[in-house]
Order: sequence, then structure tokens, then C-alpha cells
Amino acid sequence: MSKRGTITDSNIDKVVHESLRVLDLSESDISDQGLSSLRRCPKLQKIDLNSAKKSRTMVTSQGIISMSQSCHNLQTVYLRRCLNITDEAVISLSENCPQLRLLNVGGCTLLTDRSLQFLAQNSKFLKCLNMSNTKVTDNGVIALTSGQCAQTLKEIHINGCVALTDEAVEAVLQFCPLIEILLFHACPKITENSRQALEDLTIQRKSPMKQVTWTIY
Repeated sequence: MSKRGTITDSNIDKVVHESLRVLDLSESDISDQGLSSLRRCPKLQKIDLNSAKKSRTMVTSQGIISMSQSCHNLQTVYLRRCLNITDEAVISLSENCPQLRLLNVGGCTLLTDRSLQFLAQNSKFLKCLNMSNTKVTDNGVIALTSGQCAQTLKEIHINGCVALTDEAVEAVLQFCPLIEILLFHACPKITENSRQALEDLTIQRKSPMKQVTWTIY
């Protein structure tokens, strides 16, 4: 039903229930009002609010905070291109959803280093993180790689984060031993040094990473 985009604020109450574990709203017109119905879903583990075709503006930090305060078992959260998501939403997810393993907030352009700092503090099981096209800097990535999740992270997307430099890439490569996928395309301050660091890591591991994309300026 959700994949056909038929779930709305007016009918979501008819869909959700206390045993619900997975909910795909990626093609649905939903707002904070509709998300408030998820207070009835304490077993929810995965929610997809990715904007499938265009940016989503009706879901804000208020809706995500409300959801995280009721859905403590969330492990997988997709929020790509939800433009009104701020650090407060990510902070709430990190504090209220201790099992968080995958978070996609790529294109949530208001996010800053604060999100990474709180994920580092609270999300010790985090495996996959997409922070592409946000305002994060080297300081945020270094904070992330200083947290417990550095030992679990396998996939990091930081495409289009224009403030990042080689220091961020080097921190990931040095402190995230399980990293397999690292994407940092369209980061104009990242140089040839990062490519060399990746090559050196591959030699040390004696096996290539699964996926790496970058642009050298």
C-alpha cells in the first residue's frame, strides 16, 4: 500500500498497528501529523521516509523526535532529502533508539557536526551512515570516528560535503577497521592524498574495499 503512495495523514491510522515492524512511506504524502500515529508502533524497526522524486518538506524534526520517543526499537531509518530535518532530530534518534544500525540523512542540508557528535556518543551499533550534502566538517567526522561506532561502521557516504578535507577521510580509514564502502564524491577540498591513503589501506588489508568513489580536484 505504501509503495503505491496511498498512505496519507488521513488514513495512516488504518494501516499502522502495535505489531508493525517495517513501514515504507517513501512514495506517500505524509507529514508530522501522520507520523504522530506511530506512537502505537513500539515494535517498529525500519521506516523509509526517503523522498523518492523530490524533496520532502512536510516531515520536520518535530515529527522525527515524536517518532523516536515512541519507537525505541528502530534500527533502520531513511530520511533522504527531508529538508526540514535538523540536528535535533538526529540527536533524538541517537538518544532514544539505541539499536540504530542504518541512518540515511543524505540531502538533509541543515545537518551539522552536532549530529555526528551525538551519533558517536550514543549509536554504538551503527553500521551504515549517509550524511551526503550536509554541512558536516572534519571535526564532525573525527568525532564520529572517536566514538564506539567506529568499531562497527562499514559504510559511510559523505558525497557533496564541501567543507571536508583529507583529514576526514584519513580519520575514517585509520579508526574504522571494518569500513568497506566510503563515498566522498564532489568534496572539493579532498585531494590526491586521500586516494593514496586508500591505496595504502588496500595493500595493508590485502583485499580491496567493496566500493569507493571520489573526485580529486
